[in-house]
Amino acid sequence: MARRPRVFAPEVLYHVIVRGNHRQVTFRTPADYQAYLERLARYLSQCQVRLWAYCLMPNHVHLLAETGNQPLSTFMQRLQQSYTQYFNRTHRKVGHLFQGRYKAIVCDKDAYLLTLIRYLHLNPVRAKLVKRPDVYPYSGHTAYLTGRANEALDPAPGLEAFGGRGAYRKFVREGMAEGHQPDYYAVADQRFLGSEHFVEKWQNRIPAAPSPRPRQSLTRALQGIATGVGMDVAELRSADRSWAVSQQRTKAAYLLVRQWGYRLSDVAAALHRDPATISTLLTRLTARFSEEPTLQRELNRLAKKVKV
Repeated sequence: MARRPRVFAPEVLYHVIVRGNHRQVTFRTPADYQAYLERLARYLSQCQVRLWAYCLMPNHVHLLAETGNQPLSTFMQRLQQSYTQYFNRTHRKVGHLFQGRYKAIVCDKDAYLLTLIRYLHLNPVRAKLVKRPDVYPYSGHTAYLTGRANEALDPAPGLEAFGGRGAYRKFVREGMAEGHQPDYYAVADQRFLGSEHFVEKWQNRIPAAPSPRPRQSLTRALQGIATGVGMDVAELRSADRSWAVSQQRTKAAYLLVRQWGYRLSDVAAALHRDPATISTLLTRLTARFSEEPTLQRELNRLAKKVKV
């Protein structure tokens, strides 16, 4: 999948997700969590980034951050490098601690700020690490409950948006039964969470990255994929919506559009589908990558089997 360029502008709300390399544990001791929080506070100040919420999990980090005049990448590079050096030195390790590319989702602040704050702070409950968010020490939830800032987070702006601590507590209680919300990850163009108007506004501000030039006809490429998955092209084009056929159809669309750069409208026509349907399938498939790492490897193996 071609990587989309990072999006930067001042006063942009990002949901940042950083995972341990190969899902390894990134925090072994309470001192590790504290070391990360100290560095988080330091670079928030240096890079003029506002933190709305955070949650440090054993093998990944969630940050809800709003940029100032410096790119998010500057802040994240300093934070991740500094903590990695600490971790490797402390635990006598070498090499990468975090995955090479963190996820940074540009969010519609008006529509998603409050729900994302709640979602991040309830992460330990959903992961069954605790039964109540107030007993988990490595998120911003306690700061919101007490109204007192900690080293990394000043809850005052967030509490103002909620309408006070009582409103925040009530909102969190109402979300306790909320499970994983894939809609927060199944983002448009791999980068945006918001309405169609919000996404369109951002896409119009960003120059389109050049797509790789396909090296053979779409018909031949589709035939190669069909052979690779043990199906006929007619089956991929059929009205069959069974799970088995739909999965292979989605994989074909992903490779053709995201991997090899064929136009989405052309691929949709080749598969006898409308472009909106194909776009939705690609968004849902991409959202599964973080939860199903074997899926990406499976697609890579299929891509190598097909000569394009």
